[in-house]
Amino acid sequence: MAGGGGGGDKGEPEFQIAPMIDVLLVLLIFFMSITSAEVLKVDKHIKLPVSANAKKRDPEMSKHEIAINVRWQTNEKKALVLVDDREYPNISDLIPYLKERRAADDKLRAVIRGDALLPAIEIQRVMNLVGEGGIADISFAASNK
Repeated sequence: MAGGGGGGDKGEPEFQIAPMIDVLLVLLIFFMSITSAEVLKVDKHIKLPVSANAKKRDPEMSKHEIAINVRWQTNEKKALVLVDDREYPNISDLIPYLKERRAADDKLRAVIRGDALLPAIEIQRVMNLVGEGGIADISFAASNK
């Protein structure tokens, strides 16, 4: 009797696991490479303000975003600005970097992720800085929880 699927003498089909593992590893690498860039933008030390009207990010626009994390240091009573895992003690040093990013992407939007305890004057300083960097599209991150 003719049989397919590669069996032994007993006529039972064998399950080929190696191709399944290959496919799963490719999918794992694919999803890891996609999410790693997004995870790096999030500063876990920042507790976002809560807003009932907070909306989810547009996945298409997230390709054109630069996250500006503004952390409030309670002990020192000053703001710390971080962009792409780099601290900017003097926030005016950020302007050339913003201009460079804006020149590379004309749809660039700045997302300010300010701590809930951050005074409004610090947000205003960062907004002015983003404007000097040539970015007119500014959004604010908030949580709806």
